[in-house]
Amino acid sequence: MLCLACREIMHAMWRPQKFKAIYLMATLYVLTLTLPSAASVYWAFGDQLLTHSNALSLLPRTPFRDAAVVLMLVHQFITFGFACTPLYFVWEKLIGLHDCRSLCKRAAARLPVVVPIWFLAIIFPFFGPINSAVGALLVSFTVYIIPALAHMLTYRSASARLVSEAPCPTVPPCRSA
Repeated sequence: MLCLACREIMHAMWRPQKFKAIYLMATLYVLTLTLPSAASVYWAFGDQLLTHSNALSLLPRTPFRDAAVVLMLVHQFITFGFACTPLYFVWEKLIGLHDCRSLCKRAAARLPVVVPIWFLAIIFPFFGPINSAVGALLVSFTVYIIPALAHMLTYRSASARLVSEAPCPTVPPCRSA
């Protein structure tokens, strides 16, 4: 199963020239929308968030807060779909439906993947603290440390750097006055 997952990830990453633009857009999104809103909520409700796990429940009931709740639910459903996409692809390859063009067949084939995940989410109502701990421990490794190590190991020799997809950036020499 792990071998199938690695093959699917490599298949999805076949065009690395698009990654720079996607990473730039994701970084701009985080810097302009996510960090300022999170900082402002923690600044306004920092002590109250120690006893409330849901920051939206602390906001006054207004149409804007209700819209934020609806948008957060939409975000959660979309994120669930994105997070499960590699698992869907591996499952579809395993059962032989990966090349099928029918969306209805593929959606029905994905139910054995989705239903157990939903079941686990229902039986573990305290999953928020577990998710926070796993995120705090693993996100920095999967986003920053592992890609940096993989890049350093892949391009450690001069010959590997010469045949890389993107050329190394040139650094202009420092001029002293």
